[in-house]
Amino acid sequence: MLRKSIQRILPVIIIGMVWFSGGSFQAQDKPTKTVWDGVYSDAQAKRGADAYRAVCSGCHRGDLSGYSGVLRGTAFMERWREDSVQSLFNNIKKTMPRNDPGSLKDDMYLHIVTFLLQQNTFPVGTSDLSPEGMKDVQIVGQGGAESLPAGALALTYGCITAGPNNTWLLTAATAPSRTRNPEKSSDDELKAAAGKAAGSVTFRLIEPEFYHPERHKDERVEAKGFLMKDPADGLSLTALTTIAPTCGSR
Repeated sequence: MLRKSIQRILPVIIIGMVWFSGGSFQAQDKPTKTVWDGVYSDAQAKRGADAYRAVCSGCHRGDLSGYSGVLRGTAFMERWREDSVQSLFNNIKKTMPRNDPGSLKDDMYLHIVTFLLQQNTFPVGTSDLSPEGMKDVQIVGQGGAESLPAGALALTYGCITAGPNNTWLLTAATAPSRTRNPEKSSDDELKAAAGKAAGSVTFRLIEPEFYHPERHKDERVEAKGFLMKDPADGLSLTALTTIAPTCGSR
């Protein structure tokens, strides 16, 4: 089902990526720490440099310029800003090395992550970054958290509402946050989400027929999808899941 869904919205995604530097949406939650707080040590980054040279540099090059420089500078920030260091770690562990994903020890992946932070000029701290601490560290620009760009895969909670001219809206929605999972969240996450306060954002759902919004009318839902620039409030769905039978006061 997911493959069919992605195929259905692929043209929309491509458009969104073309507009990637355009329209934007405010990120949802404030992190406990950011990469500007000195969350790793110099010794840890040096261990990461050794691991990177041994495992990663063959494809990504010694100066991180491989694959159009996705591991450094603007390309790195546009892909990872407003997301956690743990999300970066999980992605690298899941996909790298290309010929044997997940084959390294967790501490080696973590050291490589701190090397990438160092190479992207985030400051060194006095202690190692721990596996438990990654989830609390947000990747943001030096000016602080920014709005999510068009084309980002996002998560939001709101109320399914019938709009004019046979359109469907997500109203009283929370500000979108980044997600790397286009499918519905776990049962525990959905249960926790039911208690979140209502937001003030309204999204127009782009070609939502595949997800049958009429079945969710006046329900509170978790919505995942790609943020669009035109219309500025557009959300192209990848998942739509009820979290409460009525919108209520939340």
